[in-house]
Amino acid sequence: MKKPTLKELIISAEKETNPDDWYRQGLILERFHGMSKSTLLQYCKEMDEIPEFAEGLLRPGPSTTFVHYQTFLWFLKWKDTNKYLINKLSPHEVLGGVTA
Repeated sequence: MKKPTLKELIISAEKETNPDDWYRQGLILERFHGMSKSTLLQYCKEMDEIPEFAEGLLRPGPSTTFVHYQTFLWFLKWKDTNKYLINKLSPHEVLGGVTA
């Protein structure tokens, strides 16, 4: 199965806003087989600290977190893009350069 590009993910997300795109953390773990809960919590903490990704998290209560699936994919793509770079790209450089 072909992986969608970042541009395809953004275009898809902008065309459709769907409540089904928001997942509890446990369901994210089910979709990403092998990801540990501690890794997901660390990723959510990182997302929360980066304005471009912070909107992908909703915390309506102290023990309830919803994660926007497409934004989470963008975050993972950003981390993947930067993993071996000496001069890291900002989220704005990765996400801001995509046009529909």
